[in-house]
Amino acid sequence: MAVGRPAGPRGEYIMSDTIDNLTGIPEDDFHRQGLIDRLRQYVAADPSAWNVRYNLGVALLADGKPEEALPEFVEVLKVSPKHLESMINIAGIHLGASRPDQALKVLTSALKAWDIPIVRANLGVAYLQMGHLEEAARELKIAVNSAPNMPDALTNLSTVFLQQGELEHAEEAASEALKLNDQFGMAHNNLAVILTEKGDTEKARFHALRAKELGYPVHGELLEQLGLEQ
Repeated sequence: MAVGRPAGPRGEYIMSDTIDNLTGIPEDDFHRQGLIDRLRQYVAADPSAWNVRYNLGVALLADGKPEEALPEFVEVLKVSPKHLESMINIAGIHLGASRPDQALKVLTSALKAWDIPIVRANLGVAYLQMGHLEEAARELKIAVNSAPNMPDALTNLSTVFLQQGELEHAEEAASEALKLNDQFGMAHNNLAVILTEKGDTEKARFHALRAKELGYPVHGELLEQLGLEQ
């Protein structure tokens, strides 16, 4: 779940994967809506069935309706206050809507019950969205030190370093992300921004073009700066 694009090519960030446990969500709109309707019926028949509410929330997220999904996850927490997946999904919805303060509250609560890398990584995203770079760096470093196989967290850390002016550390973090997943367009994008800042135009062009090839929406200002077609 992508959560925002800064104004200008200053590196970008993404929330660590939203957790779900509902398999087989139909890809076509008609059958997905049918699933949502059935889940709504189950919830109406038994409002206390928190697992059905959770799956309804996941289905609504898959249908591109995060604000409709939000109250379903909130209801789950009323019955199961430490339900990690619901807390992560709630935080993701708030971050996607540029409400990092609300996400921070949920994630801080989640951390008390679940001090695990995905919570730390998403706390980093919340702090990053709020512009609190030191706190963002702290949480992301904890996450990647505990789970070094998180390319999204490494990419987010590269954004923090970039915004702090620590270009060597930024390049290292983005490069490590690509070692884990060389198909990660956002990491290629961030590396292009970092290398542009460092004056390595040739390598920056390579990573910007690779990001485009992978379908990542590279910032137009960056492409123009590198003399590439938008």
